[in-house]
Amino acid sequence: MVKVVAEQIPASTKRTPLLVLGVFEDEVEGIRNQLDGINSMTVELVDRVIKEKEHTGSFGSICIVHCFTGPIQRIMLLGLGQRASLDNEKVRVLAGKASAKAMEINVTEYSIKPFTQLTKVLTEAICEGTCLSLYKFDQYQSQKNGESSYSSSLLTISLLVDGNREEWQSVLDTTRIIVDAVNFGRDLANLPPNECSPEYLARVALDLSSKHQRISTRIIERYEMESLGLNGIVAVGMGSNKPPKLVIIEYKGNENSSIAGPYLFVGKAVTFDTGGISIKPSDRMDEMKFDKSGGCDVIAIMSGLANLEVKANVIGIVPCVENMPSSSSYRPGDIVRMYNGKTVEVINTDAEGRLILADSIAYGIEKYNPNSIIDLATLTGACIVALGSNIAGALSNSPELFNKLRLISEKTNEKFWQLPLYTEFNEQIRSKFADIKNIGGRAGGSITAAIFLSNFVNETPWIHLDIAGTAWTQEGTWDKSYNPKGATGFGIRSLIRLVIAESGSR
Repeated sequence: MVKVVAEQIPASTKRTPLLVLGVFEDEVEGIRNQLDGINSMTVELVDRVIKEKEHTGSFGSICIVHCFTGPIQRIMLLGLGQRASLDNEKVRVLAGKASAKAMEINVTEYSIKPFTQLTKVLTEAICEGTCLSLYKFDQYQSQKNGESSYSSSLLTISLLVDGNREEWQSVLDTTRIIVDAVNFGRDLANLPPNECSPEYLARVALDLSSKHQRISTRIIERYEMESLGLNGIVAVGMGSNKPPKLVIIEYKGNENSSIAGPYLFVGKAVTFDTGGISIKPSDRMDEMKFDKSGGCDVIAIMSGLANLEVKANVIGIVPCVENMPSSSSYRPGDIVRMYNGKTVEVINTDAEGRLILADSIAYGIEKYNPNSIIDLATLTGACIVALGSNIAGALSNSPELFNKLRLISEKTNEKFWQLPLYTEFNEQIRSKFADIKNIGGRAGGSITAAIFLSNFVNETPWIHLDIAGTAWTQEGTWDKSYNPKGATGFGIRSLIRLVIAESGSR
């Protein structure tokens, strides 16, 4: 297990195999100010590196200086770029680069001096960048032990702080729990479809309730779904011999009965999506194991909130299905009566995510009367066309709720861009034979998918997050040191911090 600790100790006296010092490109000579108390031989070596321009402080550049005496074995000069342009996202990336280099040179512990005046946001960014970058999904590689998401080559990272060590340690501890939730979500989303079925995700959710006193989990099976009228979920799952499951996770972190209704998170978990009868092209179909990412995020969020003991009541609903072509599959032309009574004409069986989300949202509203709903789904390729692979689409009926999430995302750098929910788009999903149809054509595909969902939200404040481009690293994904290949856990940090901020827990 990787530990991140705050230590109130001068850098010059810290006994460590590696000390990380930041160097600004426009203040290279300022590195000498960080070397007070360090032996003269090491200072002379660093001076030579700077004078001969072996290290210029350019962003992300690294130079290792060996110390031949004293408590510090090596110094890593880490280029910070221009001081004026340093922000929390760059700090996150730099911290990830430092940890990657530390792994490369096989150190088991290193110390890092804050790059600038220490703040809560900066501390969070250093911890996030460090721990997110250490994630590895290698449990199916025979040379690995498969027991941990983290690299075992790094054990302890020390952040050298001034002032109240306990205060900074508290920030690190909270951040570390959130990062653990992200890596838990990554683990689930990275699982191959032969291992991760709807039943498997249901077992994971049930395991949460055995670990956390404040979590209770209920699984609604296919035949109960049919009796309840959750026909959208049933229809999508009919083609597979792995029955659908509706996972409901309740976290009760606030016993005060006078508070408003709970938050409701809904996550699409299609454990594998062939497209059904409207089958997808074979190229890159292997990536459709990531079509469960929204549901994996929700399970991870619930775990993180419980570990943090956040004082809020939160419901997580995860419809789990496998969308397969077979003689029992639902078909283009079918008409499905949804949980809220609306009928849907199926035009394309590959537009399955909105069907399972719609039923889950309608059920969640009736059952729990939430004060707000946020759903996460790898819903449309159109979102990638519109916004690329690094920005999630966000559609909302509540400017107030969306603005709260936007302010949080500016700190986490999980980027969302709001798309419009104009009523005119309703015409594209109007059906001649049912109330609505499940696809509205190529034009504005991400918007019409959200318009479809809006038919099941009523007046509840709601945000739909289309994470099709951001849920895993793919072509066009920005190179971030803290996002290894595979699932990213996008959205988990922002949504946990949103609940924390709203509840006033920390």
